[in-house]
Order: sequence, then structure tokens, then C-alpha cells
Amino acid sequence: MSDVKSFWSGRAADAAIDDISVTHRDVWQRWLEIERIKDLLKPSDTVLDIGCGAGYATKLLAPLVTRIRGVDFSPEMIDRAAQNAPANADFKVQDVLELGPDSHGMFDVVMTIRCLINILDVEKQKLALENIRSVLKPGGRLIFIEGSAQGRTHLNALREQSGLAAMPPVWHNLDFDEDETLAFFQDKYDVVERISFGTYDFVSRIVHPLAVRPAEPDYQGVLNEVGARLALIRNDMPDISRVLGLVLRKR
Repeated sequence: MSDVKSFWSGRAADAAIDDISVTHRDVWQRWLEIERIKDLLKPSDTVLDIGCGAGYATKLLAPLVTRIRGVDFSPEMIDRAAQNAPANADFKVQDVLELGPDSHGMFDVVMTIRCLINILDVEKQKLALENIRSVLKPGGRLIFIEGSAQGRTHLNALREQSGLAAMPPVWHNLDFDEDETLAFFQDKYDVVERISFGTYDFVSRIVHPLAVRPAEPDYQGVLNEVGARLALIRNDMPDISRVLGLVLRKR
């Protein structure tokens, strides 16, 4: 088992970590991701959630669509996700590097939320993206919410200019280069929409730590809530967004 897979399986097995934070401690970013995705779904959609973790987002989105399936490479995550699943949601163990239409069929929507950054090789990330495209129906949509290398770099520069330390690298993440990623998608998809969480990152990673220092910021604090609610209505500051967010339509 890879170190990355062992890490996530270990978190899934820890009963002290709740479902909302088992894949990300920043609960207001999770709220923002889910609320943003809600506006992108239709009642007739069939959806595949790649890297669903414990199924927290999958279950919240299930009432908005016809059918949703969550897949994850960690059996421990899927064991958690399968508990109390809605009638139109199911969960399967699946590595995205081995995904194909024979595995699960075809879908109207595939979404990947901070999943592919856990693949620590650019060529394997591209393989994962090819596999994802193979399970999208013609004209289907890919909701791509992954880490941005440029956004993290620019946000760290602003933190340092503000007297804050740069955010440390995350050992199990490889962020996407925005230019290379858009070039990769160019002949495969039409870009329907770009999503920025820059407003949230400005509040949660600049304003919040400056306001409370030398104390540590609280991921569940009111400032993060304010930032998330503002970011839901203001798609601003893409240059400091840690997220490269894209809604893509398959050609």
C-alpha cells in the first residue's frame, strides 16, 4: 500500500475524526465546495464522485440528482461512506488509475474534489483524467476542483508580504499547473465556467491569521464562515485561489 493510501486509510479508521473533516480539516472550505457544486447539478443527472472519502459530500448532493455513486481507493473510506447511504447513492472501492466504463458505466457528471492532487506523478494525473473522460457521456460535465500550484505560490507570497509564514507544502499533494492543465483539456472539453475560491483564501489564510495572531486560526471559526459565504457570491481573486476550479463539457 502506498504511503498516501495508508495515510487516508488511517484517517478513515480513526473513529474520533468525523465525516466532514476526515478528508479535510477546513470545514468551511468543504461547505463552500458543496454549496458551489449544488448549483451545477440537475435533477436528471447521474453523478460519479471520484475520491469520495467517507461520502460526506456525496450524501449531501444525493437529493439533487437521480443517482450518485462515490468511489475511493481506500476500502476503509468506503466502509464509512456506505453507512446510512441514501437510496439513490452507493459506494464502491475504485482506484481512479484503473477506472473505465466497464467498471461503472457512463455518467452525466463526474466530479473530483481535491482527489487527483493525491497522485504524486504528473503523468499518472493525466492518466487519471483520461480515465475520467472515458466514463463521461458525450456532452457530460466534469466538475474539477483541485489544487492550483500558481494559486498556492501567489497566496504564499501575499502571506509573506503580510508578515505571515508561507504555508508548508503538503507531503501527499501535487498541485496542478494551471497553464499545463488548461492546455491538456483544450481539445477534450469546452470550459463552461471557472471557479475561484480566492475570496475564501484571502479571508481564511490572510485576514484570519493576522486577526488572531499569535494564536492559531480556528478552521471552524466565524472568520472562515464569513469568508466562505462571501466566496459563494464573489468569484474573485483567482490569482490567490488554492483551488483550480473548472466546469468542463466533454466534446
